Amino acid sequence: MNIVISNDDGYEARGIRALAKALCAHNVTIVAPEGERSGYSHMVGFFQGVAYREVKMEDGIKTYAVDGSPADCIMFASKHLFKDEKIDLVLTGINNVLNIGSDILFSGTFGAAQEGTFNRIPSIAVSLKESGDDDYSYAAEFVVKNLEKLASYAKENVTVNVNFPSSDPSKIKGVRVARLAYHPYEERYVLFKKDGRERYFIDGYPIKDYPYANDSDVKLIHEGYITVTPVQMLATDESMNDINAAELKL
Repeated sequence: MNIVISNDDGYEARGIRALAKALCAHNVTIVAPEGERSGYSHMVGFFQGVAYREVKMEDGIKTYAVDGSPADCIMFASKHLFKDEKIDLVLTGINNVLNIGSDILFSGTFGAAQEGTFNRIPSIAVSLKESGDDDYSYAAEFVVKNLEKLASYAKENVTVNVNFPSSDPSKIKGVRVARLAYHPYEERYVLFKKDGRERYFIDGYPIKDYPYANDSDVKLIHEGYITVTPVQMLATDESMNDINAAELKL
């Protein structure tokens, strides 16, 4: 199987290296940003262009570092690097923080996977609540054991989003298929001085005691379950049938 792996933490991140190494039975190539690109969502640098370089890593995994966004990496891989080859699967991660609920709207790791879906490649995003031990082995092993099944959930218009509540398997209760939840934050801007200028940085934390549905990814993650969420890319509201275009003035 030809697999392209990306992330939003950069090509040197421990999570992406662990995932790639665990998949050594396949033909794996890492095409990832040169550095941290968290929060880039599905941004693509149409007007900036991209540059890339092949990087020799100690683990021997073929690696390309791209100076664009995570989605740029997957677009570049599918449209240029491997334009004459079939990419069987796109994997992104393992992200070092969770990408659950509405947080996926901001996630570069999920955005890169969704770019794979956009190019009609089965795509899976993988994220972990990192516990300070920097251990991605259990999450990587889970992906390897369930690779074919997870890939089968990634349909033409669906990206699969997988999250792990812990790196410690003894703390995991099981696996659940979960819905995305609205995941609100209490946020504020904090003033810092950087490069001689005053800059405002966003700071925040999830709102406590928000009433999450029992089958939501946020609720199940906090209860200790691995969550698997199929996410539609084209999300037209089916209640559009209730809208009467004749009511709108020209």
